[in-house]
Amino acid sequence: MKKEDLQAALEAIGKSSITVNGDLVVEKHVEYEVANVEDGGIGIQIVHHTTTADVPQEKKQINTDELTQAIENCQQYFWANSAYAVLYCIIRDFTDNAITLSGFERMIGRLQFSKRLSHVCHTGTIANAFSDNEIYKYPVEKWQSLGAAQRVLLLVEKLRKELKL
Repeated sequence: MKKEDLQAALEAIGKSSITVNGDLVVEKHVEYEVANVEDGGIGIQIVHHTTTADVPQEKKQINTDELTQAIENCQQYFWANSAYAVLYCIIRDFTDNAITLSGFERMIGRLQFSKRLSHVCHTGTIANAFSDNEIYKYPVEKWQSLGAAQRVLLLVEKLRKELKL
């Protein structure tokens, strides 16, 4: 780096809203990103401030009564037993309920429904759906861009609305 360029860079830092602490540079507003510059013994690292949008929002816990009601109220949007994989992915991605595939199937199997369901969740239902459709391995929010079927996206919309997620 030329001496003039270094001088210009230091002047720009002094005039900007950048805080310098030793070798660490924390930038408050990023126009463009420079990950790491090392030239002539000078090292600059830019660290972005965290904004409220970057902070993960607290996720909702879903109880079995809410889950039962959502399944009953959205059953008309279930096209097959494998639709429970969609429900599992919604719970996985949008709630604080940490549960395995098989644990989720067992939990669904223990729910008491007030009406007969057209589609049920048997042991292996969700695992089979995952092996038959790669999309379930991705976050729900990416499904549309990955070409998910309209029936899947409709079920996601209805279940999220029903579960208030």
